[in-house]
Amino acid sequence: MRYIYVFCIGMVFMSCNTSKPKVQNVVEEKPIVSKVDSLSFFLDHYEKFFATNFNVSECPGAAVVIVKDSAVIYKKGFGVKEINTTDSVDVNTVFRIASLSKGVSAILAGNMVDHKELSWDQNVKETVSSFDLRDRDQADRLKVNHVLSHTTGLYPYTYTRLIQQGLSLDQIIRSFKRKGVVAREGVDYEYQNAMFSVIEKVMENQTGKPFGVLLKERVFDPSGMKTASSTYQDIKSNTNVAFPHSYNHYSKKYKLDKLHKNYYNVAAAGGINASISDMGEYLKVLLGYRPDVISKERLTDIFNPVICTSDEDTYVNLWDGVTDSYYALGWRVLDYSGRRIVYHGGNVNQYKTQLMIDPENKIGICVLFNGPNPFNGPVIPTFLNYYDFYKDMILEKNL
Repeated sequence: MRYIYVFCIGMVFMSCNTSKPKVQNVVEEKPIVSKVDSLSFFLDHYEKFFATNFNVSECPGAAVVIVKDSAVIYKKGFGVKEINTTDSVDVNTVFRIASLSKGVSAILAGNMVDHKELSWDQNVKETVSSFDLRDRDQADRLKVNHVLSHTTGLYPYTYTRLIQQGLSLDQIIRSFKRKGVVAREGVDYEYQNAMFSVIEKVMENQTGKPFGVLLKERVFDPSGMKTASSTYQDIKSNTNVAFPHSYNHYSKKYKLDKLHKNYYNVAAAGGINASISDMGEYLKVLLGYRPDVISKERLTDIFNPVICTSDEDTYVNLWDGVTDSYYALGWRVLDYSGRRIVYHGGNVNQYKTQLMIDPENKIGICVLFNGPNPFNGPVIPTFLNYYDFYKDMILEKNL
């Protein structure tokens, strides 16, 4: 069934009507037995899928990186940084990574746990005295693991309007005292951005260093994420940036949008900037090959499911092969085709982002887009289908 699914996805997108010059349809060749033991066979076919459907989508720009074991095996930019120019996206072009920032923040938290500067069951209010809720008892009970797993008991997306109004994180935190809860902590999943970023102040108060400095010293620099940053000023001053683009569904055209400051005031939840080269180095961290950044024990903590989201109205539950879904600490965890994968997506300022690691097969992928597009949704499930097809071919060859 999954092979039919892969084929159908490709055909649906290739049949879309666009204003771009038509690209030649890619006809998938039948596997040649002598090539099925080569990872390049899988990469060649996935690139054909991605390039063809990216062109049909008309999204201005994108970038992809794939890591297998401890090595980057594929890295490439597609399209342009700005529509109506020839300024191509390259592997060092910076995008906003949106909610992939949550996973980076969890990695930083794990680093601090490794250094005994933080604990998962640490009370938030003990460190951030300005934080409170209308239910003061619940505010007293909230722990770091509740914040990172979206199980604080607040209604979903609490104070998104304050984020968009540009209030500082300190101002947002002081506002929580007026908010009630919809559930006891630890028993209900409700996605958050403002509440998630309270972790910034926990980290800052524990170390005496700003959150951006901690990211740079503990994650970006040691990992080799050379162009990664966490402020609006950083991306504005960069000369190699993929600019955001909005899409008009009536004219079916993209137009250049403005870089805005929204969500840099909650950087832990959605304010990190990075190139696809940065994300390749980051995938190595997530796959457990950088114990100097975070230990395998802390990675296990971060990827350990906290709450089931299988009954939630969450897009990952619609993926073919997903039987159950969970939220861990800054990450979604999916039961997929008999194994567990780790995933997150992002959406901010018209940027769309996707990241997935398959710990069992030691492979990971990250995709960054500088505009909304229908290709964003299938890009990870199709990657998984292609990779499983590749594995099955090898298995059949070796029987």
